[in-house]
Amino acid sequence: MTGPADILEFENVTLAGVARGYIEMRGLTFKLAPGRLMLIKVEAGNEYLPIADAAEGLIAMKSGHIRWQSNPWKSISPKAEMNARAQIGRVFEKNSWISNLNVNENVTLSQRHHTTRPEADISAEADQLARYFGLTEVPRQRPAFAAKRELRVAEWVRALIGKPLLLLLERPEEGVPDNNLPKLIEAVRDTLRRGAAAIWQTDREMTLNASICSNQIRYRMRGADMLLMEDKQP
Repeated sequence: MTGPADILEFENVTLAGVARGYIEMRGLTFKLAPGRLMLIKVEAGNEYLPIADAAEGLIAMKSGHIRWQSNPWKSISPKAEMNARAQIGRVFEKNSWISNLNVNENVTLSQRHHTTRPEADISAEADQLARYFGLTEVPRQRPAFAAKRELRVAEWVRALIGKPLLLLLERPEEGVPDNNLPKLIEAVRDTLRRGAAAIWQTDREMTLNASICSNQIRYRMRGADMLLMEDKQP
């Protein structure tokens, strides 16, 4: 019998530095099956990686192939693209808030737009996740008036809401002390156990040294190359 299909596959992919501050990445080849975690060590203050944008099919490649559930992104219809991206949870490297929406409206926007779930259920799940991470609820004010830590935790909630199939975490620890990270690690661990996959970019040793799941692999960046590190297993 064959195992479950890969959620995401990169085959010899080279990505240009799509905008100022982004670095080129070359020769990316990997598969993410359900339950698979890829950790990428990045250096604090270094340029951003375009791998998350590429994983969502948002940018063009210089070369190679990227497949979502065995289908090349470029062959997927617009409606199927929307459905696929609704299954991707992401913590963004850069600011990702819509300034004229409250934080809770930002957090629930994708679920309200891409699913038929009742809004009350979506909001209840968001607040439940927020309480798990130590907030009383998802903030109800504009992003400009929320505390930096609250905004980061709200990004965790937005990434995890709705049982995503793929997590893209771009330095999600930014602005949060290490003593808050075990809750995030455990939430990601539960998501992987459920059958999701994840790419986690980090410059925190606590994350890099954590045994998050039995199917994790670690890389580090050297220039445009992503180099394999020694696996850490639980």
